[in-house]
Amino acid sequence: MQPTAYTDAAARIRDHVRHTPLVPAAPSPRKGDLAELWFKPECLQVSGSFKARGAFNSVLSLPEEVRSRGVVTASGGNFGAAIAYAGQQLGVPASVCVMTTSTELARQRIASYGAELHVVGAFWDLSWEAGRKLAEERGGALLHPFADEATIAGQGTIGLEILEDMPDVDTVVISIGGGGLIAGIAEAIKQRKPGVRIVGVEAAGCPTLFESRKAGKPVMLENVVTNVPILAARATAPINFEIIERCVDELVLVPEDEPLAAAEWMWKNTGLAVELGAATAAAAVLNSHIKLTAGEKTVVVLCGSGNDGLGIKA
Repeated sequence: MQPTAYTDAAARIRDHVRHTPLVPAAPSPRKGDLAELWFKPECLQVSGSFKARGAFNSVLSLPEEVRSRGVVTASGGNFGAAIAYAGQQLGVPASVCVMTTSTELARQRIASYGAELHVVGAFWDLSWEAGRKLAEERGGALLHPFADEATIAGQGTIGLEILEDMPDVDTVVISIGGGGLIAGIAEAIKQRKPGVRIVGVEAAGCPTLFESRKAGKPVMLENVVTNVPILAARATAPINFEIIERCVDELVLVPEDEPLAAAEWMWKNTGLAVELGAATAAAAVLNSHIKLTAGEKTVVVLCGSGNDGLGIKA
């Protein structure tokens, strides 16, 4: 996308989302390599995750006559909550299909914002098919949580904020589900500072982009067995894959037992309650799956909030 897509998105959503701060990991958990570690806590974002950025940009980009008929989406939880929140704030009817593996907290958030909630499908693509049929029946706009230019541009505003707050950043670490978050951040940053290293992180039980990069094209995983359902997208889309291939320097896999411990570490040491998807990115750094050097300024994007890593039931 053109650089203006990201700056336009930032202007469009500015009054609806938070500019989240960069929080230093002090003391750093990686004293051995003396890297400078910072967190970008999108867990503090409105509706609970970074998805609010793409949701608002998507809804606000619709023509008024389309928007008035309502919006429909499918989600692991966070995009659904973001669309529900955007709909509430903008006066747009919203319907959300979530996976059967979505957390109770995510479902409660969606319902609390007044959206119509449908729980269907063990995997995201099955929920998406249900959402597509619902949109056809009702005539509403079907909004994709990651394979859409407006969504990607909205997520990319995180990259603009990182560069604004830390112009000399060296490395940015981002967890991957469908690929919309990392695609937006990576392209927004690379268009301005090509030398910044972008590292994508997946749970080992759902290596969608890892396998797609090996194959040289998007692939559909036959099945996934992961403790991080929020990242359980069995396939990415061509638009995301193309940007990721062009702009993401490394992909790493995190063992399935590590996100839970990372979420506990985040709570005890930073006071941030992050979902397991966010904890997956943190685990990649905390457990040295990513090589860092002395003085390397590294930002870990914490994509969303949640209690699934804290043993708390909503």
